[in-house]
Amino acid sequence: MATRLTSIPNTTAAYNKIAKHFANTRQKLWPELEQFKPLIKNGQYILDWGCGNGRLLALFDGKKINYFGVDISSELLKIARKNVQSSRRESVIKFFNSSKKEKKFAPERFDLIFAVASFFHLPSAPARQKQLQKFFTELKPGGKLIMTLWNLESDWAKKKRKQDWQKIGPGDYLIPWKDQSGTAQVWRYYHHFSKLEIIELLKKTGFKIEELKYFTTSEAGVNKWSDEKGGRNLVAVAVKPK
Repeated sequence: MATRLTSIPNTTAAYNKIAKHFANTRQKLWPELEQFKPLIKNGQYILDWGCGNGRLLALFDGKKINYFGVDISSELLKIARKNVQSSRRESVIKFFNSSKKEKKFAPERFDLIFAVASFFHLPSAPARQKQLQKFFTELKPGGKLIMTLWNLESDWAKKKRKQDWQKIGPGDYLIPWKDQSGTAQVWRYYHHFSKLEIIELLKKTGFKIEELKYFTTSEAGVNKWSDEKGGRNLVAVAVKPK
């Protein structure tokens, strides 16, 4: 059994350590994000918060956009920049490291903000509310925030929890990243958001919720919308009112 941790691990250090292996497992765009391609228009300003290796750029192929990727891992950002250099793009693409200093953007800068599998790493309610307020301020009126959140109450997650996940508080978990031999390399903090919790947070910030539903990929590789029991990811779309 893994050693039980007594404090929240450093997320920046964790992702820097596993960057190469992590990036290799994040080469393709998740199917639940494909539905947002019609939202992408030429000339848009788009923020990818928690951009990792920059894989979300695949969503914007064929469009001339202004893309800003922000992440706390310098090692993942190195990979992201290398991936962009090896491809041919006519868009403006910039990456920023926010591990030591928060990256600030002008109010009403972005048409779209994506937070793909990243928001749940924030370890406290005040930090989550602060980040949502920042998103709200930086979005243009009518702009959209698109988030994907692990559903840690799904049947899939419950099986994982019985193995070696550590519950450290209400909805708070430490989850190991394992190498190919199954040995834990680092531990990462995750917060489980129920529909009710994320609805309350978004509404408190001023967002209007447009979409909130679960998505899963079965063991047979079938992608589909699901329910709380079957959905591995909760997908949320929120709009800043005009």
